[in-house]
Amino acid sequence: MGRLAVRFIMSLVMLLTLGLPVLADNLDDAKAAIKQRDYNTAFSLYLPLAEQGNQEAQYALGQMYSKGLGTEQDVTTAASWYEKAADQGHLLSQVQVGRIYFLITNDLVKAHKWLNVITLRKIEGAKKLQLFAKQMRNDIAKEMTPEEIEQAEKEAQDWILKNEK
Repeated sequence: MGRLAVRFIMSLVMLLTLGLPVLADNLDDAKAAIKQRDYNTAFSLYLPLAEQGNQEAQYALGQMYSKGLGTEQDVTTAASWYEKAADQGHLLSQVQVGRIYFLITNDLVKAHKWLNVITLRKIEGAKKLQLFAKQMRNDIAKEMTPEEIEQAEKEAQDWILKNEK
């Protein structure tokens, strides 16, 4: 490896290392703003973190859009942020996106998929949440065709195989 490449990699490592405390500080500041009910500040702090892929910030934005805190209420945008966090394995986001797909958009396959993901994962300390997700998934399945259930189960299994290692 050439000297220029080594310098580039070292610079990149330093930048990433220096940036991590800033992300943590912004997340803590956003949480503090929520506690103080300063939703506009919290929103402005969570947004760049969520855009950078922070699942906790993505979940928080889902909550804020869902309830209209610091932004206009927008369930579609809430679902989008929840799904980004859910796709990274954020458990509460998986529940929320499943609920939105069931109760609001009536996309039963996606709702069943996300609730099934929660039900099938091996998650320590989440037994009550998994039981809740299982009951909701079973209720949704009553409104689905066998083909839809099969598709949702396949999507859940695919997600687990891809993400649970």
